[in-house]
Amino acid sequence: MENIIKIKKLYALKNIDRANSVKNRKESSAEHSWSCLILADYFLSKIKQKLDRVKVYELLMYHDTVEIEAEDSPLNPEKERTGQHEKEAVAMEKLSREIPDPKFGKKIKEFFHEFEENKTPEAKFANAIDKLDAIIQEIDYKKDWKGWSETFLRKEKEKYFEEFPEIKEAFDQIMAEMTKQGYFSQ
Repeated sequence: MENIIKIKKLYALKNIDRANSVKNRKESSAEHSWSCLILADYFLSKIKQKLDRVKVYELLMYHDTVEIEAEDSPLNPEKERTGQHEKEAVAMEKLSREIPDPKFGKKIKEFFHEFEENKTPEAKFANAIDKLDAIIQEIDYKKDWKGWSETFLRKEKEKYFEEFPEIKEAFDQIMAEMTKQGYFSQ
């Protein structure tokens, strides 16, 4: 029973707010992980590359667990994110030690690092999904885009889509529609 209680530490991801909106509140990191899984499942059936689906799902399921300790560090055109990687590395060490099963803690830590290093095909795909999901989540909240520019968003996100033309095409379509509807000219 003690281990089951300790595993609830990971449930805390439901309590971490992100910058993205959902109705009249902020999205939780757990909600983001869920929508990433849905988006990944959709694009895994569209892309030409053969990827390990389970690995992609696990990368997305665990990529933001570090936020339980480090909180979210959102992209913002007006603020530079400094020290984020160091803060998250320390937070992941702490979190992985608190997981009741050392093998499980090690697994979460390994998936976090693989996602962050962005070198394997699955990590590259998971990162592309992560970056696209945040944009899709905000489509319904035009007011949240005040101060953003298409140039900034392309500079920060477009590089993640280069290896996945199907995801890049979706990104380009979203950007064109957002530009047409004045998201970046507020």
